[in-house]
Amino acid sequence: MSKFQLPFNPSGTKVLATVSTTLSTKTALALILVGSLLRLIGLGARPLWFDEVISAVYAQQDFANLVALNSGDNHPIGYYLALKGWITLFGNSETVIRLLSVATGVAALVLVWLIGRRLFPAEPYLALVALALTAFSPFQIYFAQEARNYSFMECFVLATIWFGLAAFENNRWLNWLGLGICGVLGLVSNLTTAFYLVALGLLPLFQTRRYWQNGVLVRLLLTGVGTGLVSGLILLPKLLGRLDAIKGNFWIPQINLLLILHTFYAFIFGAVEIEQFVWALALGVLILSTTLWAVLPACYRQLTKFGLDKSGLLCTLWLLFGPMILIIVVSLLFQPLYLDKALIGCAPFYYLLIAWAIFRPDLKSKAGGRKLITALPVIVSVLLALASLPNLYNGTIAPLYIARYDAVRINDYLSQNYQPGDVVATATDIAWLPLAYYNPNQLPPKYPLKEYPYPNIFPLLVEKMGSEFGPRDEFPQRFGAKRLWVVFEVSTPEKSLKEPPHPADLSGEINWLHSYDWQRDLLAHYERQYQRLQAVALDRVILVLYQV
Repeated sequence: MSKFQLPFNPSGTKVLATVSTTLSTKTALALILVGSLLRLIGLGARPLWFDEVISAVYAQQDFANLVALNSGDNHPIGYYLALKGWITLFGNSETVIRLLSVATGVAALVLVWLIGRRLFPAEPYLALVALALTAFSPFQIYFAQEARNYSFMECFVLATIWFGLAAFENNRWLNWLGLGICGVLGLVSNLTTAFYLVALGLLPLFQTRRYWQNGVLVRLLLTGVGTGLVSGLILLPKLLGRLDAIKGNFWIPQINLLLILHTFYAFIFGAVEIEQFVWALALGVLILSTTLWAVLPACYRQLTKFGLDKSGLLCTLWLLFGPMILIIVVSLLFQPLYLDKALIGCAPFYYLLIAWAIFRPDLKSKAGGRKLITALPVIVSVLLALASLPNLYNGTIAPLYIARYDAVRINDYLSQNYQPGDVVATATDIAWLPLAYYNPNQLPPKYPLKEYPYPNIFPLLVEKMGSEFGPRDEFPQRFGAKRLWVVFEVSTPEKSLKEPPHPADLSGEINWLHSYDWQRDLLAHYERQYQRLQAVALDRVILVLYQV
């Protein structure tokens, strides 16, 4: 029976290629330890933001209410169930809630090392570089700390790929079982896992005859059917009953070239201060260009010599771009799905390609100039990314930034300036939920406005939080307000986020964070209807106080 074999390249860098297994393993363990520490720093440094609060609220419900809340959610129930068990055991502080994602993030580090060694058995230094880039990547660190399912998805996707590569090589049932179990766990955590599974399943089809003859395709088919049936039984009620409603919740923009280039910037930097963004994006594009410049010709040569399924470099290229291409196709033809964070499972394969482009195992050692061209921008980018980590930890900057504000600080300001009869109206659901979650009994009481186009989960979420809606025109009368605070969300320069509360200028054009027309019209409506007493800018919101 022929096996899935990855080539040994004797013309590679001989000194690096002969690094002992013991030394490389010790280095890998050191990098995993450092990566773990980076993922533990600042877990409680910032309050939970809207999506994280949804996770926390879901996990604190009983099973029936959790299922009901999740029925209209864009994500499956798997992560929420795991978080429910986790906080039952360890508590529900921000640190504990985020620690579950850290655990799967650290497991992903181990899997990056194992996959790199399997794809490039003769060049263990490539796996070490990929592991280092994963360990130090702010993008990876952020999502390993966020109380959402992306760290879960990456862990199960990488585990599925590791079992899959092993199964293609030795065709053992134990590896097929591992592939199926991890595939199911990934799917019930995040539906994007399906794209990774399809890309992995297509890999043996490039050598259909050989894999049919040795029985791999038969077992691949059986494993795929089993994985689909099990995950389908779990997900079917949700998909059948709420698919159209779930599609209506998506706010993802249409795919374009800039969005794709931003992904490769994000894989390296995660996020940087706005003043450095242009430089960081340019470096990201430079790294991508030099990596592909080095990799693509070598891939062509290996394709003609080995075939896609027997070349570690070609497999790595496919596992990076395969899921991405599938998501792009679906986004163009059906429903926009393309998100940087949904491609988190592709990032380690990009790091492997960068490592290969730096060391160029296909060239002789005299090609130091070519290696330096790729290495220098990577080194500069890693240093720049690490310099931004403190602001990533405290929430000043964040990937795909949206409404990550300090709900505790805003609540404290409202409480300190409270007078009997004060009521708070939040212009958006994203503003209301974190404010209501943190110290829900803290005065003044906070309610969402009914006219805002809420996601499908929101009415039930309001009920479970012990709150209620208020119509815009009847809000003060409904809740007996003598003074009305209205919370608007705005886009605030990063350097201004730590400023103390200060007067907000409402006379000019306001840079709304989102729901531009709704927030602008709501402000105009209340400005006409009530006397404004003050307007205060604080963090990423404007608090406007009206006399009713």
